[in-house]
Amino acid sequence: MQIKWFKDSKELLSGATQPPTFIRELKPAEVVKGFDAILECEVSGTPPFEVTWLKNNKEILSSKKYAMSDKESVFTLVVTNCDFSDAGEYQCIISNDGGSCSCSTRVSLKEPAQIIEKTKSVKVTEKDPVTLECTVAGTPELRLKWYKDGKQLLPSRYYTMSYDSNVASFRIESVMKEDSGTYAFKVENDFGSSTCEAVLTVLDQTIPPSFTKKLTKMDQVLGSSIHMECKVSGSLPITAKWYKDGREIHDSAKYRSLCHENTVSMEVSKLELADTANYTCSVTNIAGSDSCSTVLTVKEPPKFVKKLEASKVVKRGDSARFECKISGSPEIRVVWYRNDNEIIASEKFRMSFSDSVAVIEMNHLSTEDSGDYICEAHNPAGRASCSTKVIVKEPPVFSRKPSPVDMLKGTDVSLECEISGTPPFEVMWYKDKRQIRSSKKYKVTSKNYHASIHILNVDASDIGEYQCKAQNEVGSDSCICAVQLKEPPKFVTKINSVSVVVGEPVELQATVEGSQPISVQWLKDKEDVVRESENTRIAFVDNVATLQLANTEPGSAGKYICQISNDAGTRECMATLTVLGW
Repeated sequence: MQIKWFKDSKELLSGATQPPTFIRELKPAEVVKGFDAILECEVSGTPPFEVTWLKNNKEILSSKKYAMSDKESVFTLVVTNCDFSDAGEYQCIISNDGGSCSCSTRVSLKEPAQIIEKTKSVKVTEKDPVTLECTVAGTPELRLKWYKDGKQLLPSRYYTMSYDSNVASFRIESVMKEDSGTYAFKVENDFGSSTCEAVLTVLDQTIPPSFTKKLTKMDQVLGSSIHMECKVSGSLPITAKWYKDGREIHDSAKYRSLCHENTVSMEVSKLELADTANYTCSVTNIAGSDSCSTVLTVKEPPKFVKKLEASKVVKRGDSARFECKISGSPEIRVVWYRNDNEIIASEKFRMSFSDSVAVIEMNHLSTEDSGDYICEAHNPAGRASCSTKVIVKEPPVFSRKPSPVDMLKGTDVSLECEISGTPPFEVMWYKDKRQIRSSKKYKVTSKNYHASIHILNVDASDIGEYQCKAQNEVGSDSCICAVQLKEPPKFVTKINSVSVVVGEPVELQATVEGSQPISVQWLKDKEDVVRESENTRIAFVDNVATLQLANTEPGSAGKYICQISNDAGTRECMATLTVLGW
């Protein structure tokens, strides 16, 4: 006897894994665009199961687009917000340890009927043909209907209705006044419908077009836009075409044409030099045509393609030359200004403008010629300008120079000078050709036209040649001053003792050296100062100190001292005068 156990009508197997088998397979799905597609299948077998979903043989992963779920051996895939890219073959593969099974189905999309391009209202002349057209889309089978003033129209010898390449057409071969009215079009399928309307106006008679306002000659600036417009009379509809130098202009980002009832216009944006041309407007209706033309000239305002240099420093008495290059439509006129005052050609200022280059030459410049120089260019399209700053400077010249100085050791000394010229000056001091900067030893100052150096506590190391150099952008000057320590006086040759006979002349003489000024004093017997008299003459010339007695007397005998002094010290020497014969 064989015993089998079942649960909910499913056989239970002991021990072995039962492979999955489909109880309910996927069914084909037809989905309206924008709706969700739901695919579902059910299997039997031993869980757990592993499920894989494929679309056109490519695995699908769970996402916002694809929602996957399984519950009690029922497996579901939801494709959300379907569009035509979601149509295709879908497959579900289910497996466990005992085996696998798969099933597939197809998802197809159904599009509601809709109008892609609506019919437009038209005006036609009586007995002319007219065609109303709509472009449609949607899943077949589409049902098309035309209405006039709410009443459905049927094909007849008078009305022709057609549908080709998604375009539905309604045509009347020869319209009559009573055909005027509101025409409606409706398209529908099993998934939706769409409707649009247009007004047909039938006019009484046909008049050929004629320009009542023609185009006129125009000048425009480079980069601007222009609106060309003319007025036309005649029976509608009127069509217009525009031509540039005989070639038809088509609407684009640059060219935009408009023909509305009796007004025809063309707008040209971002004008270029190449837009200079002859423009023609041609209008047509069923009765005839007319045209008018104009010349558009695009002018380029002046533009400095090479500007003046920003600034220039010039030495007084020198010349300067400036030039700039200008582009633009002729005729360009150039005017030069200095500080907003127009410059008139002269021997000092010479100006030219040739081959797009504007030049100004300035001669024998003085400081009064400093200022802002402006080149201004004009033409009928506009103006432009550029400027430069001219600075005329005088080079520095020392108007007062320091004199050589002899200093006592331990004292301070200031060397000062005055500068003429155009400040600011760069002032530098040098000692024996090495630059000096402010320190504990030196105090260097410079302000406006005055420069100085203060030397503190002068010693032997400060002896030397000091140079002050001043410079600006146009030149430099320098001056030199020697600094020496004062030397105490000393005798090169001393006075000598002499013996003379009473009544004879005598001369005592010493040669000295040392820093000037040196003072000389003669003493007799260490106390009495010898002063000049008829008999006594004292001189100090060329560092030679002389004491002359014209007629010696017995009282002239004694010890004579020559004492020399300056700020650095005092020296003396002594000699004996002996008078014989008394």
